[in-house]
Amino acid sequence: MNPQSQPGTEKPEHNSRLAPTELARMLRLLVDELIPGGEGWPSASDVGVHGLLSLRLFADGTPDLALKLAKALDWWKGGLDSDDAGARVRAVEGFEAADPDLFDRIYTAAVLAYYETPFVVEAIRQTGRPYAILPHVAGYPMAPFDAERDAPKHGRGRYIKTEEVRPVDVSGLDLDIARTERWGIER
Repeated sequence: MNPQSQPGTEKPEHNSRLAPTELARMLRLLVDELIPGGEGWPSASDVGVHGLLSLRLFADGTPDLALKLAKALDWWKGGLDSDDAGARVRAVEGFEAADPDLFDRIYTAAVLAYYETPFVVEAIRQTGRPYAILPHVAGYPMAPFDAERDAPKHGRGRYIKTEEVRPVDVSGLDLDIARTERWGIER
């Protein structure tokens, strides 16, 4: 008798929802493969990207998205959970090949979440770069315009000083009486 057919010995089907702890672990491992951190930069899971990612991915209740992700990652084969760095890379590469659209969606969301955390903002600032989570509020410090420094030097076109700009004469166009009657290519 086949041991697989005996009651209680069947391999469990992986078509049900993942346990919340398993999903959290899978996302944590995934974001750390995508953004591992190092040399003054925190890893993605250290700054909570997996939590932010879960809010962006699963908050709308998209049915079976977690299962779809687990299947694309081949989660139950253990590659992403391996101590072998090559196995983890192969798991993520396999995910990208299996579902490029979902991979792109998750990768983009992970990167955006990473760079908007206060920890990463501070890591960027520590490199000497000005960086703000909300740059549109105060802007970035900029030197005042300097005609010598900021004039185009590429040799295309020409530079006109503001005080030398003159209006274009449109009087010959009869704009006060001319009307467009047909729009498009065949007018």
